[in-house]
Amino acid sequence: MTDFSRKKVVNKTVGEILLAARKRKNISLEEAEEETKVRTRFLEALEESRYDILPATVYALGFLAKYADFLGLDKEDLMAKFKLERGEDKLSARLMPERRIKEPIMTITPRLMIIFLIIVVLMAIIGYIVYSVRQFTLPPNLEIASPSSAEILKEDKVEIVGKTDEGVTLMINNQAVLIDDMGNFQQQVRLNPGLNIFEVKATSRLQKETTKQVKILAEF
Repeated sequence: MTDFSRKKVVNKTVGEILLAARKRKNISLEEAEEETKVRTRFLEALEESRYDILPATVYALGFLAKYADFLGLDKEDLMAKFKLERGEDKLSARLMPERRIKEPIMTITPRLMIIFLIIVVLMAIIGYIVYSVRQFTLPPNLEIASPSSAEILKEDKVEIVGKTDEGVTLMINNQAVLIDDMGNFQQQVRLNPGLNIFEVKATSRLQKETTKQVKILAEF
């Protein structure tokens, strides 16, 4: 007499089918949430058959349909099994909850946050580069603090004091003038009786120039 052995057929629940399919595809709940736009807690409730956590049946079925499509499962079969497991043979078309559950337009995930931070950092770097290039290619700043233009002096000497950018070449009437690390300069010049005109010129490394005149009237 031949002995036939039969395998025991296990009738899996909707949750077990969903969980097994997700595990086979090696997909995390966070990845499933990002693709289906269904919150993780609802996906987890479906997998664990926690129907008390799920919203009204009409929305729970919508979540299940999205999840089943994402996992490549037969959504019609799963939806029928779901209604049986939940104790509802038919879904009444007139059954509508008073309050609709609003799904977020965009779900904030760790991956999305990282992408956002990368974009912010790149924008900051690009902005700094653009600012630096612009500052490097513009003519240097030049300010004359004293003496004031068209000033009348009784002495035969005066100090021209001012400020320019760091690293420029400064000339007063074609004579080189030293500047400190902050761009400050102070140079004594000799005056002749009458109107004295001094040309102060700042030249950057790219040969961009800024020129100002200082006019001093000397009466001595």
